Amino acid sequence: MPHPLWSQPQLSGIFCPTTQFTRQAKSHCSRSPTLRCAQEMVSGVHQRPSQISKQTHQFPTIEEYVGNTPLVRLQRLSSNPSNVVLAKLEGNNPAGSVKDRPAMSMIREAEAKGVIKPGDTIIEPTSGNTGIALAMAAAISGYRLKLIMPANMSEERRACMAAYGAELITVPAGNMELARDLAQQMQARGMGTVLDQFANSDNPLGHYRATGPELWEQTQGRITHFVSSMGTTGTLMGVSRFLKERNPDIQMIGLQPSEGAAIAGIRKWPKEYLPKIFQEQRVDRVMEIGQREAEATMRALAKVEGIFAGVSSGGAVSAALRLSAEVEDAVIVCIVCDRGDRYLSTGVFSEEAAAADPQPCSVREFPSAASCLISHPEPHFILFTADPGPDTEEPWCPDCARCLQPARARAAEAGGTLLEVQVGPRAVWKDKQHPLRHHPSLQLTGIPTLVHWQNGMPAAKLGPELEAAATSEEADQLIQQFVQQQHPQRHQKCQGVAEDAEDVQEMIQQLQNASTQHGTQLSRHSFQL
Repeated sequence: MPHPLWSQPQLSGIFCPTTQFTRQAKSHCSRSPTLRCAQEMVSGVHQRPSQISKQTHQFPTIEEYVGNTPLVRLQRLSSNPSNVVLAKLEGNNPAGSVKDRPAMSMIREAEAKGVIKPGDTIIEPTSGNTGIALAMAAAISGYRLKLIMPANMSEERRACMAAYGAELITVPAGNMELARDLAQQMQARGMGTVLDQFANSDNPLGHYRATGPELWEQTQGRITHFVSSMGTTGTLMGVSRFLKERNPDIQMIGLQPSEGAAIAGIRKWPKEYLPKIFQEQRVDRVMEIGQREAEATMRALAKVEGIFAGVSSGGAVSAALRLSAEVEDAVIVCIVCDRGDRYLSTGVFSEEAAAADPQPCSVREFPSAASCLISHPEPHFILFTADPGPDTEEPWCPDCARCLQPARARAAEAGGTLLEVQVGPRAVWKDKQHPLRHHPSLQLTGIPTLVHWQNGMPAAKLGPELEAAATSEEADQLIQQFVQQQHPQRHQKCQGVAEDAEDVQEMIQQLQNASTQHGTQLSRHSFQL
């Protein structure tokens, strides 16, 4: 059953008769301060200039549009119908990220305390989004800004900071700790003031005053879980403080990169660099996310939800999808902290990167990887197999090794997608408490097992027979029969339908030849599609 939060009557009147639309539009204008002000200004065009100038302060500035970002429901990636997974679209802030909130909060509070004044120089270490947000805030407030960032940050981020007028200083790639140390040294030499997002209590204060209240209001107080990436930890700290005051049972989940993962905006800090604003008691659970999983979910977000977001946002959504597989009747909110256009130059949205999806995943990654299958061609198959052995790329289970290539080939032959889920080392799989053995819909009894995955659920399984296959040929025959039973008809090629690059090029050539022959642009009826 759909979650009751979204079973309420929907707003109507977008597509409606002219009279009804006009009535609703007038009603909206009367409620909107900006539109009402515009009407008053237009009606007063014959007023004296001094009278008009007094009214201009009623128009909002760019600063007033920080916050109040949309909260949207994931429609296709979330496969558990008892839960609602919501994404807070922080990329809709003026400078494009969740960091607009702490940037404005830190500057305005520092001004109020007399720490800085317009014309001063601000110094800040940043991995990107805070730098862009501070650059915007400094531009509208009259400050000079020096930003220190690792050299591996994307070109788009650097370009955004420079466009706002910030001075960029780079340190070796991946060394955010060095950037923080350098900022403190520059401040000690009188080169400017460090706001220090990692230790400044005005960072989480911005989220306590705005983000938390927004979420409480937007979910009508029904939020049960909150998921946020952990960089400075400001978002998590501020939102946790507010929501826990309203309902201590709301679960706060922090997200950090797994060992070896490099995800912009998320860090697993060494103990000596742990942000001073971090308070462990405000976090109920910390989840780890791998770079591969975060990037795959990020690409799926764009393809099937229409949400163009960055890598850390993909990580947050991955964690929310994992969480949704564990709980029932929950309202899970995750922070989509920025937009994907800041990562285009890194290649994470390239055809080559997308072609590698889905990659073999662990049991921990299985819920998000299975959810993301919807962004790939059908039919969808999942092969549960053993991990590679300690000294080889082959699975430690010989039966699994015999099935890998046949499963890959037959899924590709059907025009579909195969996800390989590695159940773990031998000792882990032999444990009777293995989570896949007790999965409510899977209940795996052995490996290898091939599953036809449909609508977020297993539609059919090929298990014991596959495990009993003595040769690769026998395994291939079983897999071929299974795939054909689940997907009996291949898509037939129709006249004028381009199914691959060669067909498209042939169509282009035909159009060019016809256009040249007639000496004019071809009518749309001159080529049969």
